[in-house]
Amino acid sequence: MNIFKVANDVLDNFIFNHLVSYHRLRNYDYGINNRTNVSQISKYISHRILYEYDIIEKLKNLDKKKKYTDEILWRIYWKGYLENNKSIWFEYINFKENSNNLSLISSAMDGKTGIDCFDKWIEELRENNYLHNHSRMWFASIWIFTFGFPWQLGARFFMKHLFDGDASSNTLSWRWVAGMHTNKKPYLASKENIDKYTVNRFRKTPINISNKINNIKNNHHQSNKLPVQRSFPNSNILIMFENDMNILNRSELFNSYSKVYILSNGIINNGFELSEKVSQFKLGLIDNINKLIPNSEVLKSTDIDIFLWDQRSIDVIYPGIGHNLDFINKYAYQNQIIINYIYRDKDLKCWNCANSGFYKFKTSFYKLYKL
Repeated sequence: MNIFKVANDVLDNFIFNHLVSYHRLRNYDYGINNRTNVSQISKYISHRILYEYDIIEKLKNLDKKKKYTDEILWRIYWKGYLENNKSIWFEYINFKENSNNLSLISSAMDGKTGIDCFDKWIEELRENNYLHNHSRMWFASIWIFTFGFPWQLGARFFMKHLFDGDASSNTLSWRWVAGMHTNKKPYLASKENIDKYTVNRFRKTPINISNKINNIKNNHHQSNKLPVQRSFPNSNILIMFENDMNILNRSELFNSYSKVYILSNGIINNGFELSEKVSQFKLGLIDNINKLIPNSEVLKSTDIDIFLWDQRSIDVIYPGIGHNLDFINKYAYQNQIIINYIYRDKDLKCWNCANSGFYKFKTSFYKLYKL
């Protein structure tokens, strides 16, 4: 079945049947058997099977759309903010845990903390590869301020197990909970808030917020210049990654190349790896897209030398800051290959508005798209 139809069917079902109550019920996590209060499209957005700007256009003329539109805008904003502040990503991936907490962290990752809600979320992450957004915030807050664990390790754990793992949204959301994006205004989980929005599904386990809140350090990050669109094609080979697979209206682009490679990045770098279920999910999406592009082929990152050994330049659909960009930049540098990145014009336009706070970005976006 066409993955675009599957994803759009999920979105349309939510819009027509549940959007009207989203603003009122979105913060409730009723458990894995009742998710009708949220759209459950994040795994499609993070791979751009559903394109953020198309979703916003679809919502444009509907009532009760504002809260949901804002949730989509957060994803665009996080992408743009990380593009404007690349040093945040490098600081994150180069983090090394040197404390004596590793055995405690391992126990937490196994769901053996004794805090019922947290342990259940660990189980849900491992079994279903998804967490409600509000539960992600509670989880991160407990991880950082109850256990005192580094936020970077929590962010890596999420990326390992989430089907919708996205480098920018995940990294920056964890920093937001820690108070590093909002001038030391962290998100603090409370038993009362969790009880209310989970409808008392968990045992009454107290959550102690410690003074570790004062230990969060926020290094200064200097903004950088955003990329500029260059001409293409510049090569006879085009490479794309699994986190930007929206191929709609791009047949002319693909036909400009003799071969389109969809690169499956299985390289483990900086101690990062994906769970087997997440890897298989991504491969499923890649195989589906591969069948829709006549001149495409799936290429494992471990086999890249076999296919690109004689190339001096390649065109690459820009994957955004993250492990995919790190991989292709490192490969090109080591093999003296020139990369011509192909950007989406809407991304570049919106990223230029995402160099400050979210609400300033939202105001600019609403004016830009007349929302």
